[in-house]
Amino acid sequence: MKRIPALDSLRGLLLVLMTINHLIWLSGGRSLLQYFTLQPLGQFGAAEGFVMISGLLAGAVYSRTELSDREATGKVLRRAFTIYKYHMVSLLLVMVWFSYCAFALPTVAQSLGNSFNNLGETPLATIVLSALLINKPDYLEILPLYVIFMLILPIALYAFRRGLMWLVLAISVGVWAISSQINPSLLSSLFETNVQVGYFDPFAWQLLFIGGAAIGFSNAKGNLRWYHPAAATVCLALAALLFAAHHGAFLSMGIHQGVLYSLADKPELGWLRMLNLAVWVYLIATVIRKWPSALVFRPLSYIGKNSLQVFTWHAVLIYFAVPFLSETVLSGYYTLLVLLLTATLWAASWLQERRKQAGNTLIPVTALASVFVVVLSASLISKQPKEVPTFAQGESYPLTIKITDIRVEEAGVVVLVYNETDNLMGGAPTAHANHYTSDEAREGITLEALPSGFYGIMAYQDIDGNNTLSFGTNGIPSEGFGFSNNPAPQGPPSMALIKFAHHEAQDQTIHLLNLY
Repeated sequence: MKRIPALDSLRGLLLVLMTINHLIWLSGGRSLLQYFTLQPLGQFGAAEGFVMISGLLAGAVYSRTELSDREATGKVLRRAFTIYKYHMVSLLLVMVWFSYCAFALPTVAQSLGNSFNNLGETPLATIVLSALLINKPDYLEILPLYVIFMLILPIALYAFRRGLMWLVLAISVGVWAISSQINPSLLSSLFETNVQVGYFDPFAWQLLFIGGAAIGFSNAKGNLRWYHPAAATVCLALAALLFAAHHGAFLSMGIHQGVLYSLADKPELGWLRMLNLAVWVYLIATVIRKWPSALVFRPLSYIGKNSLQVFTWHAVLIYFAVPFLSETVLSGYYTLLVLLLTATLWAASWLQERRKQAGNTLIPVTALASVFVVVLSASLISKQPKEVPTFAQGESYPLTIKITDIRVEEAGVVVLVYNETDNLMGGAPTAHANHYTSDEAREGITLEALPSGFYGIMAYQDIDGNNTLSFGTNGIPSEGFGFSNNPAPQGPPSMALIKFAHHEAQDQTIHLLNLY
């Protein structure tokens, strides 16, 4: 298949977007960059596009006429094994880093979230299940999905070549339709350990890869007559409509992010997400058809053509960067640091280009990771431990709590202040609990005389008025929520992550996470 520079540029762009988002999410920060990186065009993101392009290229590359079924299968399986090796390199590096932090730098390990809790509890089972692609820690699950999809690709290609594409697509759509009924938590009881099955449902996301493979195969065979001006016009209108809805143009009609997300569920690939992605795929394909070089940007193509190596480096980078990046989330240079770290993607691609002749393509990622872990470890070990604050007996001080990123103006905000000894997830707070208007929460709520001690704050926007944080069917909160210290939890946070010392007058600003 002749290389399409525009696709390399698109893959490069998607890699940049994912890296920026993951650095910000895992470090618990906020940045203006997210207006451009976090689903800017509608109810779909970079990961969906990345998986679909991967399927499209696989369907085109391995469908060449000169390849027999056996030869195509062999090439696909070798590629799957290459992807698997890269995944294992990144996984082992991050596991070693986490294990080191858990032993020597426990506060750093806490900042890495819940991604590797089962590593400390059942290390052997976790490593084995991870090697089998069953256990998938946060942000380390795209490559396992890619391997799994590549393993089923030979079956799809065999059917495509025999005119059975309709059957493959029908099965793929059927599996996607029932994917939400498959309970992945059963794996934990099956293996008698806490299995992290990953954020993305593979039974749903296979539709992106198989659909992309079908398009790539048909286009390579010259059987795809896809362009029509009327279809392009309809897609443009739909894209504009969904873009407007995504950015709040129809709030007066009750169409807000909560409604949209219920139809565009990300882990299960809701139908609206698929539709939104499909219309943009059609529009982008139209642009490439009419103006082949319009979407080509050489710096992005440079990393896009080495997407496997760059993606692997990104997975390692975000975990190594979090310890010091999380310390700067409220600084004026946080966004600059995120951009500088993202720029290392080009270093990974450059090293890969330099090492291609040597035939050892794992070296670039390993070398970068090794340098990074040495530098970070040295800087973190050299840090002096923070002093434990002392509390004056019987003293009280004012605490002002400000809430930002309030999305639905007419809905109130619930603020809960927990003592250190309170049950964060299962009990009522003993320090403070009250309901405020959006304006009150944004301007600041002051507790005039809060006794000195350790506290944790939880706030959420009570959109449905039921006085509790509501969750969608996918287990993700359907209302904005946040905690003191602004962690980026991948599940219920611990008190250790959100507690702060209150021994003087202070302000606490909480940024709501709107994941719906």
